[in-house]
Amino acid sequence: MRRPPLLNSVAVLFVFLLSSADVVSGAKAGPAFPRDNYVAGWVRSERTLRFERSNLFDYIDGGAELFLEFGFDVLLVQRYKESNAKGDDEIALEIYQMESAEAALGIYLTKCGKETPVGGIKERNSGDRYQFSIVKGDCFIQVNNFGGDGKLMPVMLKLTQRTLASIPKGPPVTLLSRLPEKDFISGSGLIFRGPYALQSIFTFGSGDVLQLRGNVFGVTGDYAGPEGGVYTRLLILYPEPKAALSAFENLSNNLDPYLEVVSRLENGFTFRDYRDKFGTVELKNDVMEIKINLPEKPETTER
Repeated sequence: MRRPPLLNSVAVLFVFLLSSADVVSGAKAGPAFPRDNYVAGWVRSERTLRFERSNLFDYIDGGAELFLEFGFDVLLVQRYKESNAKGDDEIALEIYQMESAEAALGIYLTKCGKETPVGGIKERNSGDRYQFSIVKGDCFIQVNNFGGDGKLMPVMLKLTQRTLASIPKGPPVTLLSRLPEKDFISGSGLIFRGPYALQSIFTFGSGDVLQLRGNVFGVTGDYAGPEGGVYTRLLILYPEPKAALSAFENLSNNLDPYLEVVSRLENGFTFRDYRDKFGTVELKNDVMEIKINLPEKPETTER
């Protein structure tokens, strides 16, 4: 369930000029920006920017929907530059405070792609000389090196380490453990909470056809199938059986027209997509389990 915003949203767009203090806290205790000269000569080059739900579109036009869907609270941005340097080298630190550790991990997994961990960072991360992405507690952090100069990697690393030291570890996220382990392909796990995240996985219908409503988490992962094939499994974790049944009925009645139902099952159905791949939908108490990309129609007891 969403927590109420910690500050009242306003209709107009705005950016706060934060104090010139060395430590800048977000809406919740934790994140703090490193002081000037965290590496000799590197100082804050601009004022700290703060974005809330009402004006996040000002900073990431075209991508804010995904953050809002997962559950976004506050974004803090601080740029750093080497004092007295003649070049244009600049590093930007972005701290996205999400409403929960689950939301932070969800946006991290969606944004990082195939993980390539950076040495020297203890928390889960992925990065290269252009960008580090890290998740810790309820924060998703990005460190951007716009020029991509590899010599700035140590500066990015120190900035990351100093920042992470100010963020609480937070509770462990166990959502992905709901996925069965047998034949699971490591590194394929994702979290979704609405149609924006889901659209990169599969199209089941228009709008929020699974009735996730930004407060129901789903998890997905790839599995090794027979003869080297790979299929994908999704589990949508509804708060109660009634909500799961409502979503199942909505999906049944509004299934994408490119999906053809080929058989009805007990508490579910089998469909064929436009690529002649098969999928199954099965209601299991408060969980809806969906399999897609099956090469053949599964053997089931039809109704």
